[in-house]
Amino acid sequence: MAGGDMVFKKALSIKTKLVLLILFFLCVPLLLFGTLWYGKASQSIEKNAIDYSEQLMGQINSQLDGYFSDLDRLTYPLLTHPQIQSFMKLSPEDQYGRFLVNKKMSEELFPNITFGRPDIYGLSIVSKNGIATASYSSIAGRESYEQYKDALLGERNYRVVGIEYLETTPVLTIARKFLDTVSYQSNGLLIVYLRLNEIIKICEKIKLGETGYVWVMNEEGNIVYHPDRQKWGSYAMTPELNRRLAASQSGHFVENAQDDNRLIIYEKSEKTGWTLISEVSLQELNKGMIGLRNITVWIGLLLVSLALLLTGGFSLYLTQSLLHLQRLMRRAEDGDLSVKAPERRNDELGALNRGFNRMVGEIGRLLDEVQTSRMKEQEMAIRQRESALQAMQSQINPHFLYNTLEIINSYAIIEDVKPISRMATSLADIFRYSIGHPGQAVTLLEEIRYIRTYLGIQQERFQALQVEVDVDESLLPQIQAVRLMIQPIVENAFKHGYQSYKQKPSYIGISGYVEGGDYILRIEDRGQGMDRGLMERYNAAFAAGGAGSNGGISRNGLAGSAGSTGRVGGAGWPSDIGVSGSFDTIGLWNVHQRIRISFGPPYGLWIVKSDTKGTIVEMRLKWSAWHMEGEEKPSCTAL
Repeated sequence: MAGGDMVFKKALSIKTKLVLLILFFLCVPLLLFGTLWYGKASQSIEKNAIDYSEQLMGQINSQLDGYFSDLDRLTYPLLTHPQIQSFMKLSPEDQYGRFLVNKKMSEELFPNITFGRPDIYGLSIVSKNGIATASYSSIAGRESYEQYKDALLGERNYRVVGIEYLETTPVLTIARKFLDTVSYQSNGLLIVYLRLNEIIKICEKIKLGETGYVWVMNEEGNIVYHPDRQKWGSYAMTPELNRRLAASQSGHFVENAQDDNRLIIYEKSEKTGWTLISEVSLQELNKGMIGLRNITVWIGLLLVSLALLLTGGFSLYLTQSLLHLQRLMRRAEDGDLSVKAPERRNDELGALNRGFNRMVGEIGRLLDEVQTSRMKEQEMAIRQRESALQAMQSQINPHFLYNTLEIINSYAIIEDVKPISRMATSLADIFRYSIGHPGQAVTLLEEIRYIRTYLGIQQERFQALQVEVDVDESLLPQIQAVRLMIQPIVENAFKHGYQSYKQKPSYIGISGYVEGGDYILRIEDRGQGMDRGLMERYNAAFAAGGAGSNGGISRNGLAGSAGSTGRVGGAGWPSDIGVSGSFDTIGLWNVHQRIRISFGPPYGLWIVKSDTKGTIVEMRLKWSAWHMEGEEKPSCTAL
């Protein structure tokens, strides 16, 4: 447990806090900002690329639709052309009529259609009777009719079928119905074979970076155009693309690949049924952003390293000064009051050092005065000690201490270290109460509040310490008390009951009750007690009286009377008590005497029990409510 506490304290050192502050308020925001900025910028670039590509693809689709609309208009007059109508009515047996019509169409009709249209590779006209004619002899007749008539089932009169090869030349096939002018029934087909030059010229206008490209797919999922000619006519419909085309005529998605993710943008033409698809590498889109991101990361790392270096140097400078002051304080705690902190600094640490020097000097001066002075009477000794305390309190600059504690509290609140904040606030309350005027009257309520604050600090120090305060707070304002009368008893329990036996403080209990016209306050601990003989000598001294007064605290109905006391060092202890009377600290006898001087007999202390299971000390106090009632005070019984 002790090792864990040391690691925890080390982790919360000022140097560590400063480093954590830099990491949290510089590194984390920089990382979050960079991530958000990179993400937003990438999204913006991707969106701009999508918008730009969609606009280009819309233009390409419009040009393709215009190209095929122009071809539709070119072939539309052929539907009612007399020569074609005559050709459709020919029978297979009329060989001469077929010859005449074929000759006339080859000499007049076909040249008029293909004139000025180098993109038209050839034409083929096929009747439902199986008679066929073509602009080139290599173009099939009857087979073409059987192949394409199913593609024009229903009400469709015009359709772009797909790519095929004529004498190793890839051509785009377009089929159109011929209708009889009387019955309006299909009586043949016009088949146009187009070179892909115009389509290639239109599609190659789009430039999507260094690796991006556009390709075209027909309704069956076969590639009509692709920069890689080996893929022409191959099947390219993927399940993802098929699903998206079923949901929307246009859109985009990201296709994940092993080497790179690609942005796919598609748009389907209503006129041709073709789907225009563009592909571009996301890595290429974000290439500029990746370079800028890397530069930003290096700059951020440089700034963080510089900040950590400066913070580390400053924190080392700060912590070394505080550690030096801590070592001086430990030497002062061990009794070396000749220590002196350097005062050359003009900042808060310099002010702290000067305050420490003033405090140590004043403590040394007071100790010298106390050690060289001898108090002849108990009353004079108490007053001299309280005067010394008051003098020391008046020398210590309370504003400096309060400001220092407020700074510590502010740091603790900023760092969200609530235990330090509570301890700083509690310590400030203790200082305010303890440096109050010693002669100022206080109530037991104020003392209880003070000791709760004091024990709260002790609980931060000793995590296993259990504190129980069981008093009726409605009575406490009516009970007169002496300032700082409970803390010495509690400190005595910590020091002699626990720490002297190397035990961790585990329990402090404070309870109270009314007995007759007085109020009994009980302080209990569970540490190692004193031996019975020493306890009886303490109680004998308490009962014998003091402060020049007769009478004393009684136990079991035995009234105390004035008793002779030996004077050990002028402190007023009985000669057989076996303790020092130099009054270097304010202990049990001091508390008892202050209560006795303030309220007279029979008020004061009594040790109820003290053994290996703990010690119980009772304090008899004056209850104002009894005096307000004006009744005769009953005889004092056991505390």
